[in-house]
Amino acid sequence: MPGTGAAPAYAVTAAAPATLSIDPASVHRTRLGNGLTVLVRRDASAPVVAIVTFVKAGYFDESDDVVGIAHVLEHMFFKGTPRRGVGEIARETKTHGGYLNAHTIYDHTSYYTVLPSAGFAGGLDVQADAYANSLIDAAELGRELEVIIQEAKRKADSASAVAAETLYELLHDRHRMRRWRIGREPGLRALTRDALLAFYRNFYRPSNTVLAIVGDVDPDTAIGDVARLYGRIPDGTAVRSPGPRETAGPGFRYRELQGDISQSQLAIGWRTPGIDHADTPVLDLASTLLGAGRASRLYRAVRERKLASSVTAYNYVPTELGVFVVHAETEPESAADAARAAWAQVRDVAAHGVSEDEVERARRIYESRWMRRLETMEGQANHLAEWEAAGGWTRADQYLERVLAGSAAEVRAVTRRWLDPDLASVVVYRPAATAPVAANADAMRRLLTTGDVVPLVSSPPREESPVAHVNGVPALEREVARVRVYRTAHEVPVLVRRKPNATIAHLGVFFRGGSTDEGVQCAGLTVLMARTALKGTARRGVTRIAEDAEFLGGSLGVSVGNETFGWTISVPVRHAAAAAELLADVATCPVIPDDAFETERAVALSEVAQLRDDMFRYPVRLATTAAFGGHPYGSPVIGSEESLEGLSAEQARAWHREHVLHAPTVVGVVVDADPDRIAAVVARHFAGLRLREPAPLAVPEWPRSVTTRIESREKAQTALALAFPSPGRGDVRRYDAQLLAGVASGLGGRFFDELRDKRSLAYTVNAYANERRLAGTFLSYIATSPEQEDTAREGLLAEFAKLRERPVSDEELDRAKRYAVGTHAIRQESGSAILHDMTDAWLLGGGLAELDEHDERVRAVTPTGMQALARE
Repeated sequence: MPGTGAAPAYAVTAAAPATLSIDPASVHRTRLGNGLTVLVRRDASAPVVAIVTFVKAGYFDESDDVVGIAHVLEHMFFKGTPRRGVGEIARETKTHGGYLNAHTIYDHTSYYTVLPSAGFAGGLDVQADAYANSLIDAAELGRELEVIIQEAKRKADSASAVAAETLYELLHDRHRMRRWRIGREPGLRALTRDALLAFYRNFYRPSNTVLAIVGDVDPDTAIGDVARLYGRIPDGTAVRSPGPRETAGPGFRYRELQGDISQSQLAIGWRTPGIDHADTPVLDLASTLLGAGRASRLYRAVRERKLASSVTAYNYVPTELGVFVVHAETEPESAADAARAAWAQVRDVAAHGVSEDEVERARRIYESRWMRRLETMEGQANHLAEWEAAGGWTRADQYLERVLAGSAAEVRAVTRRWLDPDLASVVVYRPAATAPVAANADAMRRLLTTGDVVPLVSSPPREESPVAHVNGVPALEREVARVRVYRTAHEVPVLVRRKPNATIAHLGVFFRGGSTDEGVQCAGLTVLMARTALKGTARRGVTRIAEDAEFLGGSLGVSVGNETFGWTISVPVRHAAAAAELLADVATCPVIPDDAFETERAVALSEVAQLRDDMFRYPVRLATTAAFGGHPYGSPVIGSEESLEGLSAEQARAWHREHVLHAPTVVGVVVDADPDRIAAVVARHFAGLRLREPAPLAVPEWPRSVTTRIESREKAQTALALAFPSPGRGDVRRYDAQLLAGVASGLGGRFFDELRDKRSLAYTVNAYANERRLAGTFLSYIATSPEQEDTAREGLLAEFAKLRERPVSDEELDRAKRYAVGTHAIRQESGSAILHDMTDAWLLGGGLAELDEHDERVRAVTPTGMQALARE
């Protein structure tokens, strides 16, 4: 109801104080008689449960003659038991409405499944059976090794992966971290069933495993189910052979690679200590200070100066050792300057230290990221399992406290101690046609320390933004699908969804149009305008915008698609009102400076080049462009080299006036706070926006014949993307398309079973429906060895033919429906997903009511309807 009194804008209070970690009283820890450690936490904020099986065995546990075996065993985990045949583990999990997957890394292998809580008992039974009774059939192993070899080739086509793992190799002489962790083709082909069984029986022991369960389940019931399913599994001692340790410092090292890539990769790294070392939390803080956020040193020194399109820093610590890495993606001609600028920032921290403001900014970012991970059941379960395996899950709080207590003096000290210039390794991976960056290590060392480096301008002392006040509360128009609709004085809708127990608030302002209104000559203008809006307003400069966001524990994001664009921010709930003011300032009052526009143009041009190196996005882009031709749906959102070169800052300023200040607009908030209060704050800050009707857009026409686009590259794999016409957002048959994708794709799907499991043609094969407002595409993708290209294409087309020729079975459809309903429920854990769902429904769909119609629409789909759509 409307309010009458004035209230301070920054008095939007959460329902409960934000918690950084997990309340120890809420976690039930049990150790079964066979040694299995079980952690169960009830979280009833969503009807979802996550089950994580954390096995303390990974790449570090492999001897040199079986490199990659831990990852191969991860694949075989899903390949059948005496009770469940090949594919049944995934299919049965889908039947329970959930999904499963796994990952292998240096110190562990983790299996996870996320389900609606009603499917918990069935999902747990599947996981227990796979853990205890994997068959590792020899014939199935042979087929799966072909798939893993395709995965290895796919990884070899990833420039960033090649640079990172080459750096790890360069940094280590003896330790197993030096190895290409997924394995190489000759070694993978040599792996035997006996070797896998020995690894499985040695490491997959209850006492070497942590089982974490988080969600809307009763802890006592869950522990009873675990005891029944896991309690009889025999235990044994896992025998470890840790491999050699490093005995001396590496000295300064350099390696340069070349290949068929468009952008250069730069990676600089140092060895750092393990998780138990007192310096490790402060090194985490140092990496956050250097590389996290737009106010970070590396972003301002490298990315903002057009030396790289992206740059980051991280301190990765798998067990008893770590690596501190600075990684950038650059234009080839900028690689040397980018390396010099990044090196200078690391050295400056060591030589001159950092300010307390810089450290506080890093603390708040780190704290907020910690909270974000705990937003979902899966994030909580992984958090509990990882820290329990590291010595006890309650150690996490101690670690977080140590990071947040880190001082400026300590950051400088650990940087000096561990990031010694004499112990660094540097890798450059560049396009083959470009000139070398440095001839050898001595030349690279000279390059890093000579030449002009422009120092960063110190930020002025921070001042808090003035506290604003609001008068009254905007009228509540209606409430639909748990979303309350308010209006600003100029009729702009404000949508507020309360999410109980949420510690993170998600806010966004979105506009319909943008790239659909641009035309070929102006393609990319919306992206440049939206990004440059973050570079200064009438009240704030670029650094102040970044610092204000990051001191709130958030980061301003830009979202630009074919039909909508906007800005978002997510922060701890206690900062929601301040975030609303900052978001509104950026969206409504940008100055779009000429120099900042030029920076963003350079980055966009770099991204256009990078797209050609992406073996998934680029083929899909080619197929989409061929499908929609000259229609805006066929134009890349980022634009082209030609269109980007022709744009100006003045055009961006005019575009903002025409397509933001007076536009089809909606503001959305997902928060655990009083909706009236947050709506009042939002309505006041976005009062400058005016609402208008969207411009009309022609319905695209699909090509009348087969259209093909082909490009040849020197890559390890061939990638194929096939696109077919599919219903748009306003067509109820889009649910038929979604379920067709569910039947065809994913673990347990037809395409996966036939082309990956049975025929070993690919590691990646999928299908999905992509919906736009007026038209959609049904896309399928496969990446395979070049010699199997024709076979893979024929296989995909044959699977599509089956969908046309006969209806899917009742069993397949029931499984697809359960999966669609279950994953939709799981999606509601994420405040960001809720924000985008409700604002998309408002701008592009049939209104907020469709948010509550999803399950009903899914359940109404029939086999005949799906077949009719496939034929069409």
